[in-house]
Amino acid sequence: MSTKATEKITEALSQLLEGFAELQEQIEEDLGEESDEDEDEERASDIEAGIITEVRSAIESVIESDDFAVEDFAAMISSVTEALEEIDPDIFEGSEEEDEEEDEDDDEDEDDEDLDFDDEDEDYEEDFEDDDEDD
Repeated sequence: MSTKATEKITEALSQLLEGFAELQEQIEEDLGEESDEDEDEERASDIEAGIITEVRSAIESVIESDDFAVEDFAAMISSVTEALEEIDPDIFEGSEEEDEEEDEDDDEDEDDEDLDFDDEDEDYEEDFEDDDEDD
């Protein structure tokens, strides 16, 4: 069943993907080519940041000019995400594993930050109080 709305969405998705590919190519050209593996990771991060900045700008422009809300975009993206998962259930599996690994790394960092120094603080305060009594 193909309705006028479905045809609009189909055309819009095609334009979106074409524009996204063009944007990515343009940002890659602007950044030039790198050969070092560490620089490749940094370059990939810079490309992603550039894409996010441009997409954010485009979203803000549509919100301002076409009277849409951020929630409208969120609802659409949620629907697109669910549709992609129906087409390919493993589509986001790789990124979820990376997110879980990052979360585990963050948890380890937080554990390091949660060291308890309260006992040492009390000892320090007692030493300080003892010094005051000697005066």
